[in-house]
Amino acid sequence: MLVLVRRLGKLFGINITTFGGPFKLFVSILTYQRWTFLLALLVLHAQKATAGFERIALPPRVLARALSPSYAGDVESLLLNPSAIAALQSLYVSAFHSPSPFDLSQLSNGGVFAASPLKFFNVGLAVTSTGFSLYRELTATATLAKELDGRFFIGCNINCDYLAIANYGTAYAVGIDVAASVQVTDDLRWGFSLLNVNRPRIGELNDELPQVYLTGISCELLTTASVFLTIVKDVRYPASGRMGVEFSPFEIVSVRFGLSDEPSRYIGGIGIHYSSVSVDYAVATHLELGLTHSFGISFWI
Repeated sequence: MLVLVRRLGKLFGINITTFGGPFKLFVSILTYQRWTFLLALLVLHAQKATAGFERIALPPRVLARALSPSYAGDVESLLLNPSAIAALQSLYVSAFHSPSPFDLSQLSNGGVFAASPLKFFNVGLAVTSTGFSLYRELTATATLAKELDGRFFIGCNINCDYLAIANYGTAYAVGIDVAASVQVTDDLRWGFSLLNVNRPRIGELNDELPQVYLTGISCELLTTASVFLTIVKDVRYPASGRMGVEFSPFEIVSVRFGLSDEPSRYIGGIGIHYSSVSVDYAVATHLELGLTHSFGISFWI
């Protein structure tokens, strides 16, 4: 947390070493009239006090499926499990936008994804952005994935993380994700991911980016309903459990529900599919903060 406060102090032009205690620091920050943004960052990062790049910029379909690393076929899943695109059979393009996460426009995020099969492996590209003019995180991701025997899939991400803070400067780091998934049975799939496995660091303070492990299963209970169970573990903090449900009451409609602990959140979503186009929406709650809305569109050729 000290690293985060020191970085935020530089962002707002405050030398925190000149204050005698938290109260004086708080009063000084208020004079800059940006306290809402600061408090939001403190709450969001209190459990994971790193340099940022928490991968909160995720499409509505991924959010509502409880961040499952076991789902195959969606380009949007590549940020959490690059092996997800190994099963793609055609070009797939997707975009999403979350205008005011936790009712704060300063935390707006969005991204574009694309993936395509090649002769020997599948490739993917993604660009995501989080923040606003004073604080911006940009991540460009290149993905390679391969299907080995029809049931085993592997993948790797190379992420270039770029940080820009007004009146402070810029910094970048390169992170590597590795992942695999297995089609255990026709109805059951298991996957796992190691994010930032090379332990990248960023900035003058050498802040370590989040190193996260994910594992989970997806189970197709019916031809129209699936369940997703996921465990997310940051190496520095307690594990978080996630559960998601997706079912299709009609051929062109998918309804999704999800929940998580650490922190406790509830998520709902819906997708409308027509021909080769899908439009998705998700909304997530937070106990202390406001709602998060996310919109997405995708198509394949």
